Amino acid sequence: MRKLSAAVLAGVLLISLSACGQSSGDSASSATASASTSASAAPAGKGTIDDVSVTVKDSGKSEPTVKLKQALADGDKATAKLVEDGDGAAIKEGQTLSVNVGFYDASTGAAMAGSSYSTAASIPMTSSSFTGLDAAFPLLQKAKVGASVVVAVPSSVTGSAAEVLVMHVADAKDPLVAWKKSTATSPSAVEVTPQGKGYAITIPQGDAPKKLTVDVLTKGTEGKAATSTSKVTAFYDGAQWENAVHFDGNFDSGKPTEFGLDQVIKGWTQGLTGLKAGSVVALTIPADLAYGDDASSGKPTGPLVFIVKITKVA
Repeated sequence: MRKLSAAVLAGVLLISLSACGQSSGDSASSATASASTSASAAPAGKGTIDDVSVTVKDSGKSEPTVKLKQALADGDKATAKLVEDGDGAAIKEGQTLSVNVGFYDASTGAAMAGSSYSTAASIPMTSSSFTGLDAAFPLLQKAKVGASVVVAVPSSVTGSAAEVLVMHVADAKDPLVAWKKSTATSPSAVEVTPQGKGYAITIPQGDAPKKLTVDVLTKGTEGKAATSTSKVTAFYDGAQWENAVHFDGNFDSGKPTEFGLDQVIKGWTQGLTGLKAGSVVALTIPADLAYGDDASSGKPTGPLVFIVKITKVA
C-alpha cells in the first residue's frame, strides 16, 4: 500500500521520502510504513461502494466498524461515498485536514494489520493530495468537520490488493503558509510576507528563473554553518511555480524534519549550504535541480518554490 499511503497519509510526495531522503527508521517514513501492510491476495468479488456500510464510533474517535454485503470488485478507479456530513465548520480547499484513516480488507471488511486509525494524519485539502482517490475530494469539498468518507480503492492504486479506506475529518485549519499565483509579471521575484507564525507567498507570472535563486529572508546566527553533507532540521513548505499549488510541507504539523543535505534534491543542497540555524530562506529551484519535467514520476514537475526555516544544523 505504499502508493496509497504516500498519497494519503503523508500528503502527496512526502519530502521526507523523496526530497529529504529519510530512511525507514525516521519518524515521517515510519508513519507511512505503519499503514503500509500489504493485503493478502483474495479473489475479487462483485460488490460496489454501495455494498459497504460503516458505523462511526465516538464521533469518529474510535476505530469504525466496516461491513460488506459482498466482496468488492477490483475496478479501474476508486469510488467513494459520504458516510457522515459532519457538523463542524465547512471544509475549505487549501486547508490542512487532521484525518483519521483506517484500512480494511475489500473481501471481508476486517481491519488490516498495521492500520493506524487512532493516529491522525495531516493532509492538505488539495486535489493533488488525493491522487488516486479523486472520488473522495469533491465529497469533502461539500462536507464539514466531522465528516466521514468511505473509499473503495482498487489494486491499481494500492499496488497490491483492493482495499476499503475510511477517512474521518477530525479538524480543518487554514495553513500557516498560504500560496498564491499573481496575475502580474512584475516583480519577477517571489514575494514572501510574514503572517503571524507563517507566511503569505506570491509567485509571479512569467517564466521561472533558469538558475537557482536563494532569497535569505532571515540570516541565522546560531551554531555552525551547514555544509553539503550536514544534517539539518527544518520546517519547510513547497509549491509549483506554474500554478502555486502546494504539494508538501510540515509547518502545520508543528514538528520540524531532519534530513541530510547530501540526500535531498540538488536545489536544497546548494540553496541551504552555508546557512545557520535561525535562517529563513525562499528557494526558487529550476526543474533540473528538482524533480525534472516527467509527470509520470508522480513527483511535482517543473520549477519549484520552497520556504525553509532551519532550526538546527548538526
